[in-house]
Amino acid sequence: MSCERDAWGERLPRHLGLWSAVSVLVGSTIGSGIFRVPASVADRLHEPGPVLLAWVVGGIIALFGALTYAELAAALPRSGGVFAYILEGFGPLPAFLFGWSELTVIRASALGAIATILAEYLGYFIHLTPEQVRYMAAAAIVFVALLNYVGVASAAVVMNFTTVAKYHPALPAHHRPHLDHVDLRWLGGSVFHGG
Repeated sequence: MSCERDAWGERLPRHLGLWSAVSVLVGSTIGSGIFRVPASVADRLHEPGPVLLAWVVGGIIALFGALTYAELAAALPRSGGVFAYILEGFGPLPAFLFGWSELTVIRASALGAIATILAEYLGYFIHLTPEQVRYMAAAAIVFVALLNYVGVASAAVVMNFTTVAKYHPALPAHHRPHLDHVDLRWLGGSVFHGG
């Protein structure tokens, strides 16, 4: 592994390939909320027109946000993402405050919500009390943290697999690949098919 620094003096290596990067983007952009939010929106609006309009407007806003981040990433291809953009645009104090709010509030609440949704859906397969749902959510957070600690390659394999598992049932049956006939090495290498 090279310790060569880039133009900004950073040396965080890039380990994700194309499929892993796409999987991270799809898995985080179209998150677990997709399985919860539409039903509650449809329940409150009672008509398909406003529901579809909300989806289209939300999609356009999300597209604008994605294009903004893509432009920032192309202009400042630095490690740190939003932190680096705020640091460059507004200085160290706002970047520092954003970093701490990201650590203590933004990311923590998002992880808690995602893990809780996972645990609640797990409750459809095995009976879980509300207390067990909270423990299962905490266990999921610890599992993902340990997986990321082990290395980005192992985390990428799990992310690729869970993204495929999440959206495979959503595809129409005639477009759905049968996973027993698909070469799954793209999910992360030698973990699958012994190769």
